[in-house]
Amino acid sequence: MEDISTKSISILSLITDIIDNKKYNFNLPIQRRGNIWNKNENSLFIDSIIRLYPIYPALLNKHSDTKILDVVDFKQRFMCILSYVNNDFSLSRNLKPIVIENKEYEIAGKKFKNLDKIVQNRFYSRDLTVITMIDATDEEINEIFDRINMGHPLTNGHKRSTIENNELREVIYKLADHPFLKKTFTKSHRKRNIDRDIVIQILMLSEVNKEYDFGSFRNQDMNKFIIYYNNMLLNESTKEIVLSKIKMINKGLDILNTEFQDFETVKIKPTTIPFVCYGIYRIIKDNKSSENYLKWLHEFLNTYTENQEYLQYCNGSGTASSEMVKGRLDYFRKIIKEL
Repeated sequence: MEDISTKSISILSLITDIIDNKKYNFNLPIQRRGNIWNKNENSLFIDSIIRLYPIYPALLNKHSDTKILDVVDFKQRFMCILSYVNNDFSLSRNLKPIVIENKEYEIAGKKFKNLDKIVQNRFYSRDLTVITMIDATDEEINEIFDRINMGHPLTNGHKRSTIENNELREVIYKLADHPFLKKTFTKSHRKRNIDRDIVIQILMLSEVNKEYDFGSFRNQDMNKFIIYYNNMLLNESTKEIVLSKIKMINKGLDILNTEFQDFETVKIKPTTIPFVCYGIYRIIKDNKSSENYLKWLHEFLNTYTENQEYLQYCNGSGTASSEMVKGRLDYFRKIIKEL
């Protein structure tokens, strides 16, 4: 790290730099996904801004060659500010009025556009403290981020993002944002990076063959797979094969999304989501009838709690073990073979 500085900057200036000047990068590998706060969390933060309550500093890393600012810490708060100014949500209805120059103004239940002008100006003119590092290395950023979050340790999934190369990270993000998978993931899944881990598990299942055994869904085996898959994408002789499999996975997700298009949520246990997606991938790969698979899938989901043959590989704390994972995989393989 070359240097570090601290300054105050108004929210209006921040918004201008983010939206108009494109100065901010929100996609550091270590970062959690944006927009994962619930309505109450968003409301309380906006309320704190307007009431001039203390807000801890944003932490940025500035690249001296490009002047781009990486957001190391404060991403959710920046996203909340941008979403509120964009009128994406209303404040909670139980917020108390705000007093400015001895006059009360209601803010409860209001979007930004509905706030009184004097309240909007208070919001825009609020100064935030910004700490800016200059040319911090990836290693320094990871260590600093870990120290900042000591009270709320990063999940293995968040840490795993740091070993994914850019191409693999983009694949994982795009698959995790597929409409069908979004129906199966809760906000808690996304907040804890479980959605990305499940996508990695789908990729792991797609790679299984006589020569390659990924081992298990335990943390160390998933990390090994990331390194393996990074190399597959970097190697020109294997990249085309990998991209072809990813294309089939996407096609399978499209089919599942069409089948469940009338559902706002699809209730599938996280331990089973990868195998449901693997199943449709194999159906496409083996040129089998997706109609037959979907018919079986509905029956499988409807009778899930009674299916002891399958559930024996889903219960307990060892569901990520090699034995449990291969038990679920063999169950789906058997069904696919019979279809």
